[in-house]
Amino acid sequence: MYNELLKEVHRTIEVYENETGHGAMRTRQMISQYGPVDALSRLMGNSDFQKGFRTLRDRELLNSTFEALVVRYRDLFSPNVVEAAQWRLDNPCGIGQTSRDGV
Repeated sequence: MYNELLKEVHRTIEVYENETGHGAMRTRQMISQYGPVDALSRLMGNSDFQKGFRTLRDRELLNSTFEALVVRYRDLFSPNVVEAAQWRLDNPCGIGQTSRDGV
């Protein structure tokens, strides 16, 4: 399951890079340094929506976000991390926002 997650993390990064035309070097470094579970857990622990999430959300690609991977591979993550990821997917514009412009 871990290896499948790692492959999907790299696919998610590729989707982001293809959509933006920009490399995600810091994200790749974070994945290499911490591994996919710890890196994604750290990202979910940040209250800010990351640029990658906002970019994929705006392109209607929520299923290609790290949040979607956390929910899909919930058995690898703590309940708090899964809950944070699910909340972002359920509230992609943030608290009290009705449009993407507010984030």
